[in-house]
Amino acid sequence: MTGRPRSVSDEAIFDAVADVVTAVGPSGLTLAAVARRAGLSAPGLTQRFGSKRSLLVAFASREAAGVASIFEDARAATPGPLEAIRKALVSLPGPITTREGVANNLAFLQLDLTDPDLHRHAADLSRSLRAELTTLLEEAAKNGDVVVDRCEVLADSLYAIYCGALLTWAIDGTGELHSWLADRIDRTLAPHRRAQT
Repeated sequence: MTGRPRSVSDEAIFDAVADVVTAVGPSGLTLAAVARRAGLSAPGLTQRFGSKRSLLVAFASREAAGVASIFEDARAATPGPLEAIRKALVSLPGPITTREGVANNLAFLQLDLTDPDLHRHAADLSRSLRAELTTLLEEAAKNGDVVVDRCEVLADSLYAIYCGALLTWAIDGTGELHSWLADRIDRTLAPHRRAQT
């Protein structure tokens, strides 16, 4: 016999974790808060993951493993690799649309940097992002869309610009975060674009 089917998927629970982190930060991240957001009972969530830390490690693993699908979705929705880069990076913040959301996620970063298991997944995510960016830049260079000496170096710069743009928008940016990010990504790519004839 098979067990009773789960009424709420792990993906929905991980989305709830992201939403709770963005809304209240790590200090308000409890199993009860995630369960409420996901439409589960706290005991049901505990039964599935065991502890808050186990849930966070599973969430971090999902985030790292999900980088490829973010870029696949961006490729499918855009006409070329440069547009895919822009769309992927602009979509990365997910539910983060306010300064408070940026601050709450930065507070969560402290856990990523101090817990060895969370840090391992954070590092995997960072490396995966740069690898995906490098692949798209190599494709753009092969197509003649950009002129780049070393695609991995520009990929690293794009990732740094993305991270920095999140901070500068939160500190003194104007307009919506996604527009702020898109503008800085476009500016970073502009010097490398091959002039259209």
